[in-house]
Amino acid sequence: MIENTQRDLNIALMNELSLIFHRLGIDTLEVLEAAGSKWNFLPFRPGLVGGHCIGVDPYYLTHKAQEIGYHPEVILAGRRINDSMAGYVADKVIKLMTRRKMPVVDSRILVLGFTFKEGCPDLRNTKVIDVVRELTSYHAQVDIYDPWIDVAEAEHEYQVTPLNAMPLPGTYDAIILAVAHPEFLQLGAAGIHAFGKPGHVLYDVKSLLGKAEADGRL
Repeated sequence: MIENTQRDLNIALMNELSLIFHRLGIDTLEVLEAAGSKWNFLPFRPGLVGGHCIGVDPYYLTHKAQEIGYHPEVILAGRRINDSMAGYVADKVIKLMTRRKMPVVDSRILVLGFTFKEGCPDLRNTKVIDVVRELTSYHAQVDIYDPWIDVAEAEHEYQVTPLNAMPLPGTYDAIILAVAHPEFLQLGAAGIHAFGKPGHVLYDVKSLLGKAEADGRL
């Protein structure tokens, strides 16, 4: 429980740094790579925090703390930051589309990856669903593609129907690279961009691609 809480807070710090750096107009990954030149830097990255442990265990600890009359401010602050990142990602994509004068209503948006982490079929507490729901609230048509998942499980747990096969090329107004599965790395920037219409937006949550290969990233 303590170890998962520690990781949750470290990722929350990276997410908050990402929010700050974007307001400063600088690239988060470039800053973190520079910070990594110090020998004792901890190499955490910003991202969506889901799963059955990191996003859950801190609440057991905070619940117990509150039971004995202590309000755990730092732990809960980290949880709030991490839980807000899905909405932040959706908002950034909407803004990128709007800047290109692309209508969001009835747009086609592709989300690549649905599990809570890369190279894993586990859907428990995935925060990608929060990105999907936020975009759907704008009346966009959102398709999910994840080669690792059981489609029936996704339908049962989240009431969404992911694609059963590779997305069709030239179809989407926006693409969100949400999970860094090795299959997506193998596709490369060109393969991922091929799913988009001319002038589409690509947002890279996991900084899987190079800075110049996406329109935005955490």
